[in-house]
Amino acid sequence: MLSIAITGANSGIGFRAARTLAAAGHHVLALCRDLGRGRAALADINAHAPHPATLIHADLSMPDSVKAAADQLAQSVGHLDVLINNAAVFDQTLREPRFTADGHELFWATNHLGPFLLTAHLGPLLAAADRPRVINVASKGLLSTPRIRIRFDQLDDPSWYSPTRAYYHAKLAQIMTTLTLAEKAGGCLEATCVRVPAVRLDPDRVAAMPRLLRVLYAPKNRMAAPAERLGDTYARLATWDGSLPGPYVDEHLNPVRAPASAHDRTARERLWSLSQTATGAPAWP
Repeated sequence: MLSIAITGANSGIGFRAARTLAAAGHHVLALCRDLGRGRAALADINAHAPHPATLIHADLSMPDSVKAAADQLAQSVGHLDVLINNAAVFDQTLREPRFTADGHELFWATNHLGPFLLTAHLGPLLAAADRPRVINVASKGLLSTPRIRIRFDQLDDPSWYSPTRAYYHAKLAQIMTTLTLAEKAGGCLEATCVRVPAVRLDPDRVAAMPRLLRVLYAPKNRMAAPAERLGDTYARLATWDGSLPGPYVDEHLNPVRAPASAHDRTARERLWSLSQTATGAPAWP
């Protein structure tokens, strides 16, 4: 039985992965921002689980919440075999940028700084596992922006913001962090990033959209990959027998090429350093 933490486990891919892994007998630690939705998801997950999953509150945009989640997780397990940083915000209705109490743009805080900080705080539990793994998540949409780079001098600058730009920017950071983490771990930890294609939204998320956006999004949602299929991808990676297939893989677990800027070692080190500073210089084991 593996101990597997999944962020955003109350809906979408994260929920499907949590349900699949729990049904297979693993101890799932379901990290959710909304406790009400998390409890409902947990009831479904545990209806098929030999070992009950554990619900943990975590808002990745808030460092104090991330630290509290890591502390609660440490009280639940003695080691952590797999961390799946799945949760992300991609709200197309946020036409203007929002900022956290720490002054960070919401997409950047939730989709990059939060997972970065959570991984650091969970480092001791990962180090205590026999074969620890970290699975991060990027987007196939990055193929449409092959020249994308980290805006080092404009990380929280609202002038270039759009929901799509902010989302892809943070997802590029996830790829770069994965590559750097694997190098810094020196073989003590496996890290991979999954290039996720467009995923079919759950009905409640579609219903929450403004009517016009719901109509415009309907054709894309019909053509998108089922969340169940991507949940199986996460589950296969979490339980993969042997070395993971690569540092950056598609939904079929085939190695794929990351954006060119992700291979810039100087840029990756600069991103790591800036992320360390922005998250309060957490200690890494």
